[in-house]
Amino acid sequence: MSRPSSLNPTLPRPGQGPVSTSRLTAAALHAAVTAPRIAGLDALRALAVLMVMWEHATEGRYPVLPGISSLGVKLFFVLSGFLITRLLLDEQARDGRIDFLAFYRRRVARLLPAFYLLLALGLAVLAVKGKDIPWPAIVASMLHATNYYQAATGAHANLVSHCWSLAVEEQFYLVWPLLAAALLRRQVDLARVLVGLILAVWLWRWFLLATSDPSVDYLYRALETRADDLCAGCLLALLLRSAAWRARLARLLELPWLAPLLIAALLALSALDPGGADSAVYRYGFEFVVEAPLIALLVLRTVWVASGQGWRARLLENRHVVHIGRISYGMYLFHGLIGYTVTRLVEDHTGVFWFALGCGWLAVIAFASASLRWFETPMRRWIAGAAARH
Repeated sequence: MSRPSSLNPTLPRPGQGPVSTSRLTAAALHAAVTAPRIAGLDALRALAVLMVMWEHATEGRYPVLPGISSLGVKLFFVLSGFLITRLLLDEQARDGRIDFLAFYRRRVARLLPAFYLLLALGLAVLAVKGKDIPWPAIVASMLHATNYYQAATGAHANLVSHCWSLAVEEQFYLVWPLLAAALLRRQVDLARVLVGLILAVWLWRWFLLATSDPSVDYLYRALETRADDLCAGCLLALLLRSAAWRARLARLLELPWLAPLLIAALLALSALDPGGADSAVYRYGFEFVVEAPLIALLVLRTVWVASGQGWRARLLENRHVVHIGRISYGMYLFHGLIGYTVTRLVEDHTGVFWFALGCGWLAVIAFASASLRWFETPMRRWIAGAAARH
């Protein structure tokens, strides 16, 4: 047990909205990240899902920007850790406690309706076409263990193969809120714990790479080899509760050309993957270590830009971009079942891949929009009840 930390919950109350200023100050940064709706996050979700869809659609045919889907998943993980920790700390500051029942009801209401819709539609399509149903994979997905199932059996493509990332998040949600609440009650320095967890993940990956020939399916998908991405988002949310750290981050974010440099560095890290026998050591021993902190900084810079004025803020907060961000979860779930099917059908009739891909993406957007409005939102309200207010 350590002394009470300035990063533990003698926390400032959430602000009412971003401060209008041309200079990034600690106060303005605090206002931007504690607004009821944080600007720029929907744009980041939109970017993440489009990155995943791009590589999944073009790999093997037009391998442009290799590794872009991995960056998209990392962005989702960092955002998830950031938002979940922000909600937990806000509740602790507001109520003096965390209502775990309400928290898990909100997570169930947010994640499971669309997931079970995917299962229902996918199983119906397979049955109508007379194709084999991958029951072990289906059961693993329902148990939120797709990541470990794939680590043990190989990452074979099927109806729910892409749900490994959802399993990682669900497993993290089971552990982190309980751990964080217990540590907060004991006034343990959460920042040090998160740094320790991140280092432990790095050390575990390095140990595996140095002492064995680990499966890349395990390295890429297991919670204990990917939790550093989620913990990086948690640490960002926690550091922003400290006035001293807000001042440091504000000074860092004011560096000229920071955002282009971060983007260039992330793309270069993927492009420099040597492939072959050395690829696993480079990717999981170095690239994955560097990427999460860079993404966390990019998230923070995006939030600041979107909270201000000018063409960049208008672009990030464009209603179409925001809408893609809001339906990004549904797009991720259904881009295989809906997008691939439409793309294949249109290409068979036209012979033009890019036109077919555009049609497939439009179909995914339309389906995810309809699902959010007429199925997921009513189901969330029904499941979460009063818990949906927070």
